[in-house]
Amino acid sequence: MTMQGITQRLSPLWLGIGISGSLLVIMFVIETVTGRWSGILIEGEFNPLASVSEGMLRDVRIAIVNCLVAGYLPAALLGVLQSGRRTVLVLQGTLDCTPRECEALAASIKLSTRGLVVTGLAGLILALTTPYLVPPVPEAPWNPLTWSPEVAWHRVLGPLTMVWGAWLVYAIVTVSVRMSRIAKQMCKINLLDPSPLAPFTQQGLTNALVIIGSLSIWSLMMIETGFGQMMLILGGGTLIGTVLALLSPVHGVHVRICQSKEKELSWVNSEISLQQDVFHGSETNHPGGRMADLIAYRGLVENVSEWPFTFNTYGRIFLYVLLPAATWGIGLIAESVVDRAF
Repeated sequence: MTMQGITQRLSPLWLGIGISGSLLVIMFVIETVTGRWSGILIEGEFNPLASVSEGMLRDVRIAIVNCLVAGYLPAALLGVLQSGRRTVLVLQGTLDCTPRECEALAASIKLSTRGLVVTGLAGLILALTTPYLVPPVPEAPWNPLTWSPEVAWHRVLGPLTMVWGAWLVYAIVTVSVRMSRIAKQMCKINLLDPSPLAPFTQQGLTNALVIIGSLSIWSLMMIETGFGQMMLILGGGTLIGTVLALLSPVHGVHVRICQSKEKELSWVNSEISLQQDVFHGSETNHPGGRMADLIAYRGLVENVSEWPFTFNTYGRIFLYVLLPAATWGIGLIAESVVDRAF
């Protein structure tokens, strides 16, 4: 079986759960065997969500978030690739291609080795600079001799998650551009029935959800001191990326809809011009409803949205944007509950 066949059969959900779960189990086992759990006590009490600016408790929480992200990002990347290929196959009735050509198009949605290398290096460089941007800044953040076992987890996983994050962005851009080109070249448009175009919109929603999902996990860092400014920058960039990820796969559809509207409006206006002399003339044997039908049809065409979005699409985007805020809010509520409990 080819690598592409394996990735098509592999479940993104179970891949993410498997990676994150394995990392967390290994970390908890190591902490237990080495007897380090006592280090997370605050004044002799167990308060896992206590506000601390440094220390083992903070390091453990950061390590846990890195374990979650380390599982999420590969799963999200796999999900984006599978969704892009699946979308092309679903669109067989809408695209001007044979089933075999559609299968070839679906198989063409893949990542280049050069793109992976370039984006991976960019993510690695960003990861190497991150410890210098989050206070308190250690004297030698990349000297292994200064790492505690907990710090070692985010020093190792941090670069990995940044590289996978860069690859995820690259995958979204690649799939989106490919989908847009396919729409421009092969998509058949029916202005009065936009429902066959829904898979393009679904691909955009999938892209947006994947990006917002990663921000939701990273937002757990908001309870840690020093991450506020960085999370604001990351959050702003993520929201901009979410909009672009939503629009990119449907841009080609947008272009085709605009072209179809222009063509139909040109035709109906020419028909109205042909009827104008008859309409103003003295003849009585012409069909009186022809002009009214043309004007009504022109109104229908003019009212067709140039983007294949519905009210449901905007509602889902609004809910997606609320996810990081909801995650952060749950963290604050949980902290208050734990404080009262202990």
